[in-house]
Order: sequence, then structure tokens, then C-alpha cells
Amino acid sequence: MVAAALPAALAACGKKAPLGSPCRVDDDCASGLACHREQCLHEASARRLREEEQRASGEGSARKVGDRVEVEWKGAYKPAIITGVVAPGSYRVHFEGYDAQWDEVVTEARIKGGARPGPGPRALVPASSGSP
Repeated sequence: MVAAALPAALAACGKKAPLGSPCRVDDDCASGLACHREQCLHEASARRLREEEQRASGEGSARKVGDRVEVEWKGAYKPAIITGVVAPGSYRVHFEGYDAQWDEVVTEARIKGGARPGPGPRALVPASSGSP
């Protein structure tokens, strides 16, 4: 019971969870760590485990960092770039033309169709203020 409350307690005091701690998303973990199967691991280890699970599940067409997608936001689709893979079918995205404060984790359910063709991540320019 105490371990389950750790991420909330750390977040309340502004600290991130250390290696091996329970977590829900990458943002729960300290710098250099990522959340995988509700545990903070080294980023490289979490990435390798995610890739292995993806290969094992047969998801050859999985989305990847740099893919350009359209994400549903309040009934409309907004262009975005995948900036991280949180878990199979769950991605951190950056909405094009908006500040990083609007970045969020989305699932396949909010992504329209397949990844749009195009170059990888572009250099980000100062975005307009306001919501996506």
C-alpha cells in the first residue's frame, strides 16, 4: 500500500521517483529514467524492453518518434509529432504550432489513420500561445 502512494507523495513535494520505484508514466520518474510496466527503469532499458515487446506482439507498423500524425482534440484533428513512445499504442505528442505545455500522452484511439509521410522531427520554433 505504501509503494502505491510513492509517486503521488513524490509529485507533491516536486521530486521524481528513483530507479526501481513504482510509476504510471515517464514523467513520474527521475531524469534518465522511464516508466515501464509501472516501474522506473533506465531509459535505454525501458526502450529496449518496449521494442522487444513490440516485436513479440507482431506490431511491425507501430508508430515511432518523429512520425507526423493528426490527433483528435475537442472534436477536431490537430497536426502533431510523436516525441516519445510511452508504451505500445501510447505516445507523447507535440502539437505543431503550440507551446510544449500542450504536449500530452495519447493513445491510438485519438490518432487519425496512419503516420503521415514526411521528415523526422523539425526544429521547433516559438509557438503561438493559446490552446491547440
